[in-house]
Amino acid sequence: MAHTLKAFGIMLATAALAAVIGLAPTTVLAEKPPIKIGFIHTMSGPISMYGITSAAGAKIAVDEINAAGGVMGRKLELIVRDDKISPEAGLREAKDLVLKDKVDFLAGTISSGVALAISGYALRAKKIYMINIAQSTRITEEKFNKYTFRFTTNATPYFGKGPALALAKTYKAKKIISLGYDYEMGKNSLKEFKDTYLKMVPDAKIIDELWVPLGSTDFTAHIAKMANSGADCFYLAGIYGGGELAFTKQAWSFGLYDKMKAVQPCAGDVETWGKVKQGDPYPKNALATCRYPFWAIKGEQNANFVKQIREMTGLWPSYGSMDAYIIMYAIKDAVTKAGTTDTEKVIKALETLKMNTFVGPVEMRAYDHQAMMPTWYGIMRFTPDLPFPHITDVGMLGAESYHTVEEIKKIRGK
Repeated sequence: MAHTLKAFGIMLATAALAAVIGLAPTTVLAEKPPIKIGFIHTMSGPISMYGITSAAGAKIAVDEINAAGGVMGRKLELIVRDDKISPEAGLREAKDLVLKDKVDFLAGTISSGVALAISGYALRAKKIYMINIAQSTRITEEKFNKYTFRFTTNATPYFGKGPALALAKTYKAKKIISLGYDYEMGKNSLKEFKDTYLKMVPDAKIIDELWVPLGSTDFTAHIAKMANSGADCFYLAGIYGGGELAFTKQAWSFGLYDKMKAVQPCAGDVETWGKVKQGDPYPKNALATCRYPFWAIKGEQNANFVKQIREMTGLWPSYGSMDAYIIMYAIKDAVTKAGTTDTEKVIKALETLKMNTFVGPVEMRAYDHQAMMPTWYGIMRFTPDLPFPHITDVGMLGAESYHTVEEIKKIRGK
């Protein structure tokens, strides 16, 4: 698997280098100049699977668009750079792509820190930047600028408001205990969860809020308290990645998933549980959110996309790969609508963009440049269809799971 990832990364880097130094055939050079997209992502290190699958998703779309004649007779050219999940590296690559490679658009990133750095530069450089993973609501709310667009969910539908809506549609738990990382996203997630859920189920209550320092991996004392709390459900606030894996193993050993219902935001994403096998600890029967349940989405286009990602990377397709694919088509549609690559005109086209994608309709909201990407939810189980645990009984949330424009105006102090 590592060899496959390295090979794909080398292929992308080689393609980008060829484009930069002019190794394309003379027939290509004689055509109209390409529309260049600088794609900055985490292509190396422990979470490189996000960058690799995202770049693959973008490449699939670019190849399709070019094969169909490009955009107004111009081909798309994808130039991939590694941000090394560092704001400094990401900013450096963004500047190099704009100043040296003369890209028309910037896209990518998983880290919200990197995204904020590039977003600030996009404002100064007056260059459109399109995010495919980074989740911080601050990017499109407090730190909004007109050059930044997000074509993925943000933390509100995924960690806070969305899980509350999903819980109200399923279990309607009455006594909930929460456990969270003691930092901004953990606190905000619990607040949004409470504000939303308690309005929908007014006889419910949060009986206790437990907090651990950010990065903690020993949850045993808190799990024991949760098990003996009398709650019928627990909610994880801002615990994900390695922390979520550690919590799940300890909760599994304690039998917590058999004692009460669980709301475990982001547990439905394949990136976390794709290598877990039957018999291993996992969030059994937990209500989880998911950004791309490819197994539950019908249609030949989705099936072909999944097949291509698997063939190119050896990985299951991430939500980042789907979002990157959509971004390439958003560029095509917006440039076509604007009739030009002029930044200000393309911004206007993006702000009113409505797309029919293989995951359903996607509409850009002009006020905060947040695409109303769907969030899916369901119950974590094993089925004969897939070798890893995944959400079943799948439901979908839309624009109702995001902050409203009025809420964002208050957040911005307007």
